Parts: sequence; C-alpha cells; structure tokens
Amino acid sequence: SLPDRLREGELLVKLHCATICGSDLHTVDGKRNEPTPLILGHEGVGVIEGIGNDIFSGDRPRKGSWKLREGDRITFSVADSCGICPECMLHKLPQKCVSLMKYGHAPITDGLGLNGTYASHILLRRGTHVVKLPEGLSSRVASPANCALATVVNSLDMARLPRFGSNNSAVVQGAGLLGIYAVAWLKKRVGMEHVFCLDMNPERLKTAERFGAIPLLVESSTERSAEEHAAERARQIRTWCPRGVDVVVEMSGVRSVLIEGVNLLRHGGHYAFCGMVHPDSQLSTLTGETIIRKCLTIRGVHNYTPWNLSEAVGFLEEFMHDLPFDSVLSPMSFSLDRIDEAFAEAFTGRHCRVVVNCNDH
Repeated sequence: SLPDRLREGELLVKLHCATICGSDLHTVDGKRNEPTPLILGHEGVGVIEGIGNDIFSGDRPRKGSWKLREGDRITFSVADSCGICPECMLHKLPQKCVSLMKYGHAPITDGLGLNGTYASHILLRRGTHVVKLPEGLSSRVASPANCALATVVNSLDMARLPRFGSNNSAVVQGAGLLGIYAVAWLKKRVGMEHVFCLDMNPERLKTAERFGAIPLLVESSTERSAEEHAAERARQIRTWCPRGVDVVVEMSGVRSVLIEGVNLLRHGGHYAFCGMVHPDSQLSTLTGETIIRKCLTIRGVHNYTPWNLSEAVGFLEEFMHDLPFDSVLSPMSFSLDRIDEAFAEAFTGRHCRVVVNCNDH
C-alpha cells in the first residue's frame, strides 16, 4: 500500500515506464544473488506524486528540493547515499556510501518496500539524486539513462581521458547498450573521429554503426585461432591508427578481451573497465611489465555519481534528434501483468532493453 505520510525529503513517484537491465536478467536466471522477496527494477521514469516535508521528523531536508514540484517528470539515481560519510564527501564516490541502498536490489522489508521500478510506484529516499526530464524527451528513451548511460558518462569522464595526444580514436569492446552508448558519447561528446566497436553479434554491430561506430565482427571459427582473429582486427584498426588507439572501453563483461584491448592501445593510452562486474574476471594473463612499458592508465568504474546522471540526461536532450536512441528499445511495451513475457523477450537478446509500461496493469 502507498504511504499516508512521507518523511522529510522523500518523494512518492508514480512510474510511467521501466526497462529491463541485464543485471535483472542475471538475478532471475540465478547468476546473481539478491535478498527476497523484493521488487526488481532500477531503470525507470515517473512523475512526482508526493513530496515529504515533515520538518519535525529530524531528517535533513533534500538537497535542491525547492526545485521540485508535484507533477514533475523525473529520473533518479539507482542508489541512495547518506552524503556525509568519507566515501560521499571526501572520495567523491557516493555510489560506495557506507549506508548505500540500491533500488531494485533491496528487500521488501527495507523501508516501506517500494524499492523497485517494476511497480506502479516507487518511494525515493532523501539521498537519491533526482533529475527533471526536459519536454520532448520520451520516457522510453530516458528510462535506461539512470543505469547504462550514466555509467558510460562516468567511465568516459572527459577529465580522466589521456591528457596528452590527439584523443581521436577508441575501441569499444561490446555492442550491448553500454557499448552503444559509449560509441555515441565518444563520437558526439568527446568528438573522436575513429570509434571501433567489436562484438560477436552482427545485428548489434549494425545498431552500433547507426551511432557512429566502425563495426568489427568478432568471429569464432575452427579454421583460425582466436589470436589470429585478433591479429586481423588489429591490422584493420592500425590501418586508421598506426600507433594504436587513445582509449579502449571494456563493455563486454568477458575477461578474454583484456589482452586484445591492451595490445590495441597506444603508449600512454587509457583503458576503462566497466563490464566485468562478476567473479569470473580473473586477469591473470596480463603482466605488470606491459602496463608499465606502455605507460597505460587502467581505470575501473562501477555505477556513477549524481552529476553523471545530470550529464546523461543533458546528452539525451542535446542529441535526441541526431541519434536513434529508440532503436535500442523493444518496439512493444509490456504491461506489468505481462512482466513474465517481458523477461522472456529480454532473454532472447533481440533488443538491448525491453520496455515495461507501468501505467498499464
């Protein structure tokens, strides 16, 4: 049931739509352990239905709450953080807050239980960053912004990329939604001329090409070894970039791509790790000597900060008429009472994201 009264800083949001993230597929498939019972789902868009203003609750007010009104259409950070611990204040890593709560991953006994987006409503806590959505930006397109796109913005933070050199070329390993968003960001925001995208799925590569990628199919055959295929891809890439690329982005979640990525980087290059958020990611074949002699920077990225989400929404608004953001979504939206069908469609892998209509149930 919905709360009769909200605490200071809480927001009751009526959800318009949600999208099914790969982490939810892993949970349903048993590859990821979550406390149950819970309401799954963390990507989504909704409208503020209620704003908590209980000044006698003892809670600190929400930062920037004066900018919010009932009826505002919003997206929100996937995690709620305290704002006062060392991770939040000193290290600028609120996604690693000591009292972190992640939407779609918290049990129904945590708070009032309205913690996921596969529902009609979600209750946002005081430490959850909220971004109002601009008119003209569809809720469907904005739904994955608070997970995939904001994570890409963090992993390819302009201030973290190589300080010296042209910064004009990149390889994106993986053409899932993270990879496709990475292509778009590198082409449009960073302004890179050559952005290669590697994947085993030809259809995904076609989508990546629509966002500006130079597609390279990762083939598997018994006639040639994986090393020979990688050498051929390297030959093609070095036709454009003889010294190697400036940036490689790991978005595939596959540990075997590491050596190829390092080999493709120029001296002083930057390797962003984003996809391998699972135990099967032992990096035993890379030597420290290789990293040192090539003067490489390797940066691991998990989730994002509030300002990354604001940047993500701004990116969608700026390029919504230039890039086919709707093409990564299922054409059909599934109602909440057909959530099992939505997951079945998501498991086929035909679409980067399957859309759930939270108004229709």
